[in-house]
Amino acid sequence: MPGRTLLIRADAGAEIGAGHVMRCIALAQAWQKTGARTIFALAAGAEFEERIRSEGAEIARISAKPGSPEDAVQTLHLCIHSEAEWLVLDGYHFSSEYCRILENLSARLLLLDDGPQRRLCNCDIVLNPDPDASIDAYPRRDGRTRFLLGPQYALLRREFLDSHFERLNVPEKAGRVLVTFGGSDPRNLTLQVLKALEIIDDLKLEVTLVAGAGYQHRARLESAVKKSSHAAKLLWDAKAMPELMAKADLAITAGGGTCYELAFMKVPMIIITTAENQERAARTFGRVLAAVDAGWFSSLEESALAARFRNVICDPGLRRTLVENAARMVDGKGAQRVVETMLAISQGARQVIA
Repeated sequence: MPGRTLLIRADAGAEIGAGHVMRCIALAQAWQKTGARTIFALAAGAEFEERIRSEGAEIARISAKPGSPEDAVQTLHLCIHSEAEWLVLDGYHFSSEYCRILENLSARLLLLDDGPQRRLCNCDIVLNPDPDASIDAYPRRDGRTRFLLGPQYALLRREFLDSHFERLNVPEKAGRVLVTFGGSDPRNLTLQVLKALEIIDDLKLEVTLVAGAGYQHRARLESAVKKSSHAAKLLWDAKAMPELMAKADLAITAGGGTCYELAFMKVPMIIITTAENQERAARTFGRVLAAVDAGWFSSLEESALAARFRNVICDPGLRRTLVENAARMVDGKGAQRVVETMLAISQGARQVIA
């Protein structure tokens, strides 16, 4: 087991957010539990290097434009130099051309896919935790690729898995509201949500807003928090997200990886879609009543958004249903299942060679 190396190629930033890197940290944690080595290859996301190193992982830097042929060549060289057993690609900028450069890779390849509309390169594992993911959406199948589909493969970091709490009851009114839109929130939905909550002026709410390392609207948000009629507080790049979620009666978030964390933590949630890759998951969570799907951010007026918030805040039966359905979708063992599959594939290959 020692000596096995996992190379993760992922990026983070103001536009692409932090989700790719953060969920890969969960995979790295599960891989390292086997006593093996992990390297993150980053072209963007220097602000997350300290977080990655805190997990015992190494950092390698890609000096080329993310997703470029030069990027692929550098990644290939890193695989060879590190004697990587597996390479993980997580990001939308890894094109078919990028993958073709890696075709003669000796390492096995895992591709994180957030939507079957993406092109797929030849790989050993396709991982798509979308609740509505289906093998029928992948017509190009060569018999080599394993498809790990659905929220049972959602990657949750150790801080969530190790959290110990018990949600004893659902209050009549959701007084404690958590607002989080990931590491960057380029469209400043955090501020838009706070403004909508201000319209609900007959309820006194405790509103916790979490802004990530890539958030770029600090002055405007700080001003709005100071003027809020609610008990609002703003946290920057919070490290204790499980504790914040455990205290919340309701969460308002985007349709990314945070949804799976909230589902595991049994927090009723309202999802606002901010990108195309989030739309399918948001719709599915909404369809099975595991969340309230508020729709696209661009179509939401503050008054309509406030009405939607009020309905959920004041309906304990709905919030109870959301929690029960979401908790059945995500059990926290996704990263473990993925690593077990990776090791089984590697072991099978070694047996064939022997």
